[in-house]
Amino acid sequence: MSARCFYNNNGNTHEENVILSRVSLGGALIEGLRHYTSDTMVVIKPERSGLTDVELIGEIIGRQHGGVAVQFYYYDIHGRRKLWDYIKRHVVPSNVCPYCGKKIHAPSPQYCPNCRWLLDLSDDEYLLKHDRETFAARLQNRTEALTNEQLGRIVNCIDSELLKDKSGLCKDKFVGTSDCMQKVFSLSEKVAATDMNVLILGESGTGKELTARAIHTMSQRRQKPFVAVNCAAIPEGLLEAELFGYERGSFTGAYNSRKGKFELADGGTVFLDEIGDMPLNLQSKILRFLQERVVERIGSLGGKKIDVRLIAATNLDIVDAVKEEKFRHDLYYRLDEFSIGIPPVRARGDDSVTLARHFLLKFCSEMGVTRRFTNEAITAIRQYHWPGNVREIINKVKRAIVVSEDMQITPETLGVSGYSLAFPCDQKLHIESLKKIKNDVERQMLREALSSSGNNYSQAAKLLGVSRTSIYNLKKKYAL
Repeated sequence: MSARCFYNNNGNTHEENVILSRVSLGGALIEGLRHYTSDTMVVIKPERSGLTDVELIGEIIGRQHGGVAVQFYYYDIHGRRKLWDYIKRHVVPSNVCPYCGKKIHAPSPQYCPNCRWLLDLSDDEYLLKHDRETFAARLQNRTEALTNEQLGRIVNCIDSELLKDKSGLCKDKFVGTSDCMQKVFSLSEKVAATDMNVLILGESGTGKELTARAIHTMSQRRQKPFVAVNCAAIPEGLLEAELFGYERGSFTGAYNSRKGKFELADGGTVFLDEIGDMPLNLQSKILRFLQERVVERIGSLGGKKIDVRLIAATNLDIVDAVKEEKFRHDLYYRLDEFSIGIPPVRARGDDSVTLARHFLLKFCSEMGVTRRFTNEAITAIRQYHWPGNVREIINKVKRAIVVSEDMQITPETLGVSGYSLAFPCDQKLHIESLKKIKNDVERQMLREALSSSGNNYSQAAKLLGVSRTSIYNLKKKYAL
């Protein structure tokens, strides 16, 4: 294979035409190199053979077989795959090992007699399997020489690759590999291609708003606004004005006309969070808007046609709310054109560990520190019930990074020691008992949070990683 070779020797840059032979994934022989010395770094640009856009970077390790031996490394995955394709087409038929470059004399060898690597080159996964095994071998050989901090950086680097975004969805709180979360990803992708109303159900802190944002981002409305409204955080008397806007002089303090959230989101998406807490009289106006798609500002004599997609979410049992006439059944059916249930962290299997590692990596990078979970911490993360869901994981991991005095994060540092989800092996758990367990855990955690915060609802909400409104609802639910 003809190529151009670039290298530096004694401060001088050289460029020479060379011939590559015995090409393998590990390296090659260069013929025609004149001014080299051992340990010289070279950049090789093949001139033909389908590798013209590939740069092979390597280091000269000495003379072999009448040529200069160079060991390849650090070339990108694009170049590596192209080199592999070339090897399969040109080198393998000549009975040369594609990895070590040694001659193979057997007619149909199963493995190289020199490096002992399997030669099942027809396997499409050959290169991937080879990279995995050789990486594992190299890492094992170097492990004893690595410090704890270096090992932590390697783990963080690997985790960052494994936790990369999936279809643009897995950002921050939207991370998960469990079957139930994969279903959420799939449903979000499917409904994003439509213009249907979406109802997202799930406990506080599970990522309902993040799901809504993901749907908007994947939809045809992605270039238009995404406007989120927390219905539980806005006083009842102001919510209508916030959503529909008002005209100047329509009420005391209305010195100027103002657009509502629906008008601001025209062409885009409106996300109504905690819609289960919306007053009944305002629910009727939302229903009318969904039927007519017309916004009437407070104090206005006419309406304006608006084109928005509506996504709503609640942490309440919306079906029970309809039965108890706390939520309009006709509005429920309007919103429930397509529903997505976000499972709590405790129902996602090992996703709690995946999420904790994701945020550990994220916050360590932001703070410029290195931390890792001990094995005991990983076990505790799996066993802890996470009543505050993803929001609680974020808070606990961030706090643990700050308060930890060394690189190790223990269950005590994380604040999850002494908790377990272990159940008696001989007891068959039914739906009723699961609900009781959940209620008992919520009641106890709420009692502890209120006690620790001196009955300060805002502080209790921060401790549990939930909203202040959720604290009110839970306190009322358990009569504390």
